[in-house]
Amino acid sequence: MLKIVINCGLCEEFIGPCLQSLQMQTYFYWEAFVTIDRRGDKTYARAVEAAAGDPRITVTRNERRLYPMENLVRAIRRSNADPDDVIVVLDGDDWFITDRALERIAFEHADRDCWLTYGSWISNSREHPGRWPAYAPGADFRSAPWLGTAVRTWKKWLFDLVDEEDLRDRDGRFFRIGEDVACMFPMLEMATTLRARHIEEPLLMYNRLSHHDPKRRLKNELLRNVSDLRSRRRYAPLLDRVVHEPRGVELDRGEPYVQVAS
Repeated sequence: MLKIVINCGLCEEFIGPCLQSLQMQTYFYWEAFVTIDRRGDKTYARAVEAAAGDPRITVTRNERRLYPMENLVRAIRRSNADPDDVIVVLDGDDWFITDRALERIAFEHADRDCWLTYGSWISNSREHPGRWPAYAPGADFRSAPWLGTAVRTWKKWLFDLVDEEDLRDRDGRFFRIGEDVACMFPMLEMATTLRARHIEEPLLMYNRLSHHDPKRRLKNELLRNVSDLRSRRRYAPLLDRVVHEPRGVELDRGEPYVQVAS
């Protein structure tokens, strides 16, 4: 089963196309968990409208802003994913550009030796064309140029092996920005390039026209976080699949959300 985690800021123009691109997929064995993290526009209403009648999509609205990492952790918990289920991360202002995106992801993960995938995308900005390459065999991920980009997917059991402290910044907060790097570095190191698959075919439209892109608004914080993450201890490569009991991540300040099952 694919568990799709979709985080949304203010993206009322884009959440409909995002969910429509998911519903058009030729691969049917998925569930989606949409989190609306900010108030101020019609993103929540548009998400509920787009999800209407599709029991695979659950829409959640936070009462206060939690930012991407904590939203990711909460959504994975709500998904009740089994260890071998695959977590797929998609932003609410982006969308799949092929109806075979999930089929391709599922195909890669059908191989027992695939624990994680990263990919390539195209964008609607000439300055960010996408089409990212793969890491070189045996790469030192923390010193190499960052390539662990969308679409990011991983086996749930692999994520469970990431220490909670590595999901948080030096002040003890879940990362507000750079959560993709914080998640991927440990999992790439455990999987190595032998079990981390690069999907060369672009599967995603990375929407650079969205006005709430946190990479622009929190640029300095992102640079600090990435520098911090590159300096943290490296994870040892795993020789085989390891399944632990799901870690009890201590979420910050209770459960501040309203959940709507479509």
